[in-house]
Amino acid sequence: MITLIPIQKIFLAIAILYAVAIVLIIAIFELSGLDSISVAFRGAFVLELLILSFFVFGWRRLWSRYPILNEWVYPDLNGDWSVSIHWNRENKQGTKTAIAHIKQDFFRLSMELISDESESETLMVKPKKDPESAKPLIYYIYRNESAQGVANPRPPHKGAAILKLDHNDQNLLKGNYFTDQATNGHFEMRHGK
Repeated sequence: MITLIPIQKIFLAIAILYAVAIVLIIAIFELSGLDSISVAFRGAFVLELLILSFFVFGWRRLWSRYPILNEWVYPDLNGDWSVSIHWNRENKQGTKTAIAHIKQDFFRLSMELISDESESETLMVKPKKDPESAKPLIYYIYRNESAQGVANPRPPHKGAAILKLDHNDQNLLKGNYFTDQATNGHFEMRHGK
């Protein structure tokens, strides 16, 4: 998510506000050179702790309090999703169910997909917003392996998908996928709220 916001502009604004606050404190309390340096460093330390706390813990509270941030920045997709996989392989088609576990914080996004036959691990997940429609997207590259004890295990394979959040339903992600084994299909993921 951090890649979706103008982080340089935000940090520039914070730095300017901090500099103005320090200058005002030094002027109001008429601090000497060493005292003003001490105040500036202590203030910077506290400010860094506040910023870090926000990015690690506070952003989700802010998103839940102001749901418009789900549209302005990027939605909170954290949690378990029920997945319907519509697959095409070797002139055969079918549907498989799975569970996706999405872990999201302000710096990272990961997704694991688990079915009764296989598990996938995230190689790369990139949140984006469509430049035209501002629709949230996920570019997802994964490695899939057959689960232990499966009767006909398939060799491990890699795949990629582009998942889009539905405009009318914030709990529905869907999109096409393809693999390095010349298979393809469609994911439909519903949030388990």
